Amino acid sequence: MFKLGDKIVDMRHFHAHIYFEPNRLESARLLSERAELSGLFGFVQLRGQPVGPHPTGMIEAHFRESAHASVLVWLEANRGDFSVLVHEDSGDDFRDHTDGARWLGEGLPLKFDFFALIQENPELRVHKPAAPARAGLKTK
Repeated sequence: MFKLGDKIVDMRHFHAHIYFEPNRLESARLLSERAELSGLFGFVQLRGQPVGPHPTGMIEAHFRESAHASVLVWLEANRGDFSVLVHEDSGDDFRDHTDGARWLGEGLPLKFDFFALIQENPELRVHKPAAPARAGLKTK
């Protein structure tokens, strides 16, 4: 965060990836709906298939730095036995998913070869890093 005139601007963006196996799709769908209703996330998407470096289907949820503590509390209270990866979206995908990552529950093996692939082919990125000019906008 930084101060711009008399406003505090929330510049850092984070992702939570809540992983599930195919036989848990309905439970994941319900959790995804609860995440949307929580008001903590600017973007929530249920992905039924593995995408990018992620090994299973997941709920992908984006949030701002100002919500970080509240999101962690919400995730711990609501994730059940789902594994969750939380990381900053800094633009350095490899760092974000390794040194910059925090696991809630059991950590899962990510497909790290994907990061080398997107270095050579940036158009294959799953999503673009959040732009500072859009920091206050929801992405729904």
